[in-house]
Amino acid sequence: MVKKRLLVLTPRLPYPTVGGDRVRILHLCRALSSQFELTLLSLCETRNEMHLPIQDSLFSTIVRVYLPRWRSYLNTALSLPTARPLQLAYYESAEFRSKINSLLPEHDLVLAHLVRTGQYIENWPGPKFLEMTDAISMSYLRDRELSGAYNWKKLIYHVEQHRLMTYECSTVQRFDRVWLTSRVDREFLDPHNRCAIDVIPNGADLKMLTFRPPAKDANVIVFVANMASLQNQDACHYFIRNILPAVKAEANIVFRIVGNAPESVQKKFMKYPGVLMTGRIERIQDGVAGAFCGVCPVRGGAGIQSKILEYFAMGLPCVSSMAGLSGVDAQPGRDLMAYRHPDEAARQILLLYSDPALRMKIAVAANALVRRKYDWKSAYKSFVDSCVHIDLARPVVGGTCALPINRLAPNCGPGPARSIQRVLRKLLSSRTTERA
Repeated sequence: MVKKRLLVLTPRLPYPTVGGDRVRILHLCRALSSQFELTLLSLCETRNEMHLPIQDSLFSTIVRVYLPRWRSYLNTALSLPTARPLQLAYYESAEFRSKINSLLPEHDLVLAHLVRTGQYIENWPGPKFLEMTDAISMSYLRDRELSGAYNWKKLIYHVEQHRLMTYECSTVQRFDRVWLTSRVDREFLDPHNRCAIDVIPNGADLKMLTFRPPAKDANVIVFVANMASLQNQDACHYFIRNILPAVKAEANIVFRIVGNAPESVQKKFMKYPGVLMTGRIERIQDGVAGAFCGVCPVRGGAGIQSKILEYFAMGLPCVSSMAGLSGVDAQPGRDLMAYRHPDEAARQILLLYSDPALRMKIAVAANALVRRKYDWKSAYKSFVDSCVHIDLARPVVGGTCALPINRLAPNCGPGPARSIQRVLRKLLSSRTTERA
């Protein structure tokens, strides 16, 4: 049987697989590859990404479009005086739009990864899917209310949150199917359950992350995360400043941050005494050796925290903030520990440290949960089943994707805003000429 052809749009090259968003989209594509022949069209922000060798037969064709950071920054600046979400402006590319228009007629359906590429196809009349992952506007709403967060980030969240929420609530109505990772996100975007949204949680790779309970003499707390994320950086700063001192006052305990981290981020955290960083490693389990628990002290965000599922799979008891737990269907006290205040978190960590039997009890319960509800194999079936009832044979009227954005920012009225736009457009034109 000849497979239907699926065009996959991503705002970032999903290789190498660093970060939860790349992990999820590749798993999704592997699930759909059983039913469709896949073409990948991806934006790349560096020349290295444009020429990165990819030893993966998942996609029959891979097309890349270069969008340098300076252009993305300028796109974002141009959108500031308008109502357009900065997320969309950052990933605006005329060449990417042109490639979509040329590839769409050759494919039976199209899948957009995140609203960053969903913007290009929301008006396409053919079958289309949006892998939204989570409600970014909900994440911004939570993050801007954080105490102690950096002021410049709060300003960005304040500017972006409302315009992005308005857009997200509108765009989910335009797709044949939208995928999110948690019910909380769905209820935020579609409280009346009117849109074609399926909640499909992330999974854990149970083959790679084997169950290995903590040793009795373990004395390490781990935080597994991609430290390029501002949310994860905030979580670590908060943990080190507000929770770790009370723990270290009672026991000789080390805090280890496991996962990818830019050099600048590593320098910041290595200044803290008793804090270690592994940087990027091939196997997560190598970074959690000697650990008696994993923590998830995130204070904002949305969706599901994959690090919690990874702790469950590896047999590490987890201590999580209530914010971190919101996307996971786990019971505090049985599957993990959950806290509302820093002193409560410190007490829970010290309790796990002093009680190996309790560690084992929670580790076993959590591992049973992840095997029952969060195996990637279950997610694969959910993705495929979600596509079954979509009419892939319906006629398509028209031959282009979303209406082209001829201007990076719409007319924003008289005054300083329009003057700013004129100056920025001149700068953009001069930079484009220089690069040609």
